[in-house]
Amino acid sequence: MITHGGRVCQLAGTPFEIGVAMGRHLGPQLERNIGRYVGGRAPHIPATEERRQAALAWLRTLPERYQQEFEGLAAGAGLPLERVAEWPYVEVSLGNGCSSALVPLEGQVWVARNNDWIMPELWGYASIKEVRGRIPTITFGMEGDVFAGTGINRQRLWLHYHYLPALGAPPAGSLLPCHVWLVEALETCSTLAEVEALLAQVPRDGAMLLFAVDGKTNARALYECDQASHHAIEANQSWLVGGNHRRGTVAPDDNYLFRSERRCARLQTLLSALVADAQCTQLSPARALRQVLADDGIEARAGDSVTVYANVACPAVGEIWYTSGGHPAASVGRWERLEWPWHD
Repeated sequence: MITHGGRVCQLAGTPFEIGVAMGRHLGPQLERNIGRYVGGRAPHIPATEERRQAALAWLRTLPERYQQEFEGLAAGAGLPLERVAEWPYVEVSLGNGCSSALVPLEGQVWVARNNDWIMPELWGYASIKEVRGRIPTITFGMEGDVFAGTGINRQRLWLHYHYLPALGAPPAGSLLPCHVWLVEALETCSTLAEVEALLAQVPRDGAMLLFAVDGKTNARALYECDQASHHAIEANQSWLVGGNHRRGTVAPDDNYLFRSERRCARLQTLLSALVADAQCTQLSPARALRQVLADDGIEARAGDSVTVYANVACPAVGEIWYTSGGHPAASVGRWERLEWPWHD
């Protein structure tokens, strides 16, 4: 089922069946999207058969569930599997800038999230997937995405992550990219304890700052994660904020870590005012947080990276907002409410 003017796609079945349905829905548009994204993401890497075979070899290292969805996506769109594999392959070394907060308002925990990246015209889509034998999910990102950096599942577990610079060499053995790990967590975890167990059990190929909310209990956590370890960040106030820098580090001027620190400082200031003077008596929590994300000091509006999509959500009540195109997303994007798709 396709809704919201083609921005939301709801699919159910086996991973292969879901991939086929998405591939048929996208048709030739999938090839155009892949070409645009891969060309912009990795312009320095020649588009050779060697690159495609490397992408296919990488795909074969992933869990079978994801291989099957990509096989279906390729079959449905009539594309070679190695071409479709190039799409996630270029994300192996992802680095970007983001700003997020977990904040209690009106007795519930809310999420506010800006994702800053490139090629904003490709973003602003949502996928509702019910993979047979797994927890149904909603994820946000590009059209037809198999993996994602933001999502919520039917158990009202919200997860999203920011890139962090890795410390040290990666551990030996099989490693999941962070955007693969996040989907795996959404499809298999119901609680923060289960998220922590998966972090301990499944190493990643990079570091990340992981935001988590269990809407069933209003529990929330912010985890600083390296490839094979993690720890929860303690809050100094009722809310938690994060960017792309590690706690306790000093970033040099004029680089993205320094800009991350400035964004977080601005977030702290705005959230302090929001909580202290109860602006939500005039504005709903969702609208108030949308204004925070659209602030000049938080939203990315210039340079190579801009805010490509934004989310505001309250997992406890299933109130979910996303931007469906337009950029920078928080201030210019079309904010849409996505109705909770399940009858719990």
